[in-house]
Amino acid sequence: MREYIVLANHDHYNHLGIVRTLGEAGIRPVVIAVHDDPPMATISRYTKKKHIVSSPEAAIRLLMSEYAKDKTEKSFILTGDDVSVMVLDSHYDELKDHFYFFNAGKTGRVKKYMNKDEIYALAEKHGFRVPKTWKVHTGDIPKDIEYPVITKATNSFSAEWKGIVFICRDDGELKNAYSKIKSEQVLLQKYISKTDEQSYEGISVNRGKSTLFIMQNNELYHIPDKYALYWKNKNVDDRDFIDRASKMIEEIGFEGIFEFEFMIGEDGEMYFLEINFRNTVNGWSTTVAGMPGVTLWCDAMRSGKIPADCRKPIPEGFTTMAECFDYDVRVKTGRIRKKEWWKQYKEADAKLYRGRHDLIPFFSFMWYKLTKMNRR
Repeated sequence: MREYIVLANHDHYNHLGIVRTLGEAGIRPVVIAVHDDPPMATISRYTKKKHIVSSPEAAIRLLMSEYAKDKTEKSFILTGDDVSVMVLDSHYDELKDHFYFFNAGKTGRVKKYMNKDEIYALAEKHGFRVPKTWKVHTGDIPKDIEYPVITKATNSFSAEWKGIVFICRDDGELKNAYSKIKSEQVLLQKYISKTDEQSYEGISVNRGKSTLFIMQNNELYHIPDKYALYWKNKNVDDRDFIDRASKMIEEIGFEGIFEFEFMIGEDGEMYFLEINFRNTVNGWSTTVAGMPGVTLWCDAMRSGKIPADCRKPIPEGFTTMAECFDYDVRVKTGRIRKKEWWKQYKEADAKLYRGRHDLIPFFSFMWYKLTKMNRR
């Protein structure tokens, strides 16, 4: 029997979007989570069965012992976090005969392009602009450094991934940042003052030879050095972008759900940031817009092709909101009046926590915020 399995290193709205997309298509998935505090996808009304395991490696053992028995019908593994992508990639040979999952055709190839220096080089090869970047041993200062710089982890699955981001304007600030970084290596990147973040949701099959770009996302407000939690979404119509990005996916050989991320500088130029090889925050938005990346990819993997007629027009003014945190970022800080925020919330087409027909995860998260997060 074919199963649809959602693998979550941390249970959050990326995985909840996968579960809800499958559920609305009449598919009740299994959820395997390493951490489920707060529980979200694990308590969705659409979840058929949940497993809480001790580690990503324990999840692989469970997959092989309980869900790799039927060799006549491959099951699906879907994920929305980098740690799960990496562990699936490292077990490619073990999993490939039993499951469809995000991969690039051999062990370690996805992980290779999760390294920032590798993906930056590939982006530049295909004509995308990348801020000047140095990969250094922590403590070293390049002779040709150009301040200001931002420090970044060399990959998105590092334990320090988000905790080592510092903006440094001189040697002294950089040395101070180094004193807080435990990783042996770090990236220094020319700091670009952004005016927007722009991302593109897509799917690919046949080792990346066939791609579909579903949606473009842009911030609806801008706070310096922070991510927005409210987006406008539209169709992807830039043929030059599609051609270059598709060639990148094909060169990697990736088949799965992905997202290209860029920032727009004050100079109006678009700077490449990364490719997320997984379902992301706006994955749920594609479902609400009528082009669900999750089920489109699953169907395309089984048939071997992406349907030519699956592209649909996204309505003008379509928006997505991560409402629970957006309220904190804008209303609680006085950036917007509660009445105005409430109007935007009601008009948002895709809500990442409340969803459409699945309310328990929303109330679970609100309870978590009230009882745990606010005590920290």
